[in-house]
Amino acid sequence: MGSQLLAQTIQGHNDFRVVGSATTRSEAVSGISALQPDIAVISSRLQDGAFTGVEVLRELRTLQTRPRVIMLLDDDQSELVVESFRQGARGIFCRTELTTQLRKCILCVSKGQIWANNTQLESVVEALMQAPAPVLAETTALSKREEEIARFVASGLSNSEVAQRLSLSRHTVKNYLFRVYEKLGISTRIELVLYVLSRYQGPESD
Repeated sequence: MGSQLLAQTIQGHNDFRVVGSATTRSEAVSGISALQPDIAVISSRLQDGAFTGVEVLRELRTLQTRPRVIMLLDDDQSELVVESFRQGARGIFCRTELTTQLRKCILCVSKGQIWANNTQLESVVEALMQAPAPVLAETTALSKREEEIARFVASGLSNSEVAQRLSLSRHTVKNYLFRVYEKLGISTRIELVLYVLSRYQGPESD
């Protein structure tokens, strides 16, 4: 799926507007930095090489304002799926899937949700099972409210939806999330999902 074909596929949905396209790592980073799109669909394979899309994802984490990223993969290679989420992707879309699903994927991610198919989720869960469970020092334990917000966000709710559920302002929810990220030493929502899964799965979960 070339960049022009991809743009045409996305542009065909009335809710979306394509503001730019790129075929190399440098074009992608500079274009996203300049245009500041809400969503960026990045292929793992750019003209620079097979996995340069993941390098773009890493570089985007340094931007003060960065888009929600959907990583476009050739197949459901587990290592690439896990690394994409680890580097901040909000969705994974495989080229073998129907193009109509891509529009659903973009819409889902634009609402603050995570998009992944069953195979990709299994890869994330397998990686979680193999990784040591996070051990937090007593001084970094989350407060009851922080835990509550973390679990809502991990379930796929946007900041606005969490604010509505808890009768808080979006700004307050954002501040709570900042403290949660700081305490846990994480920077992405998928890392928060992994934390919540590791903490609440099992016989002692609520």
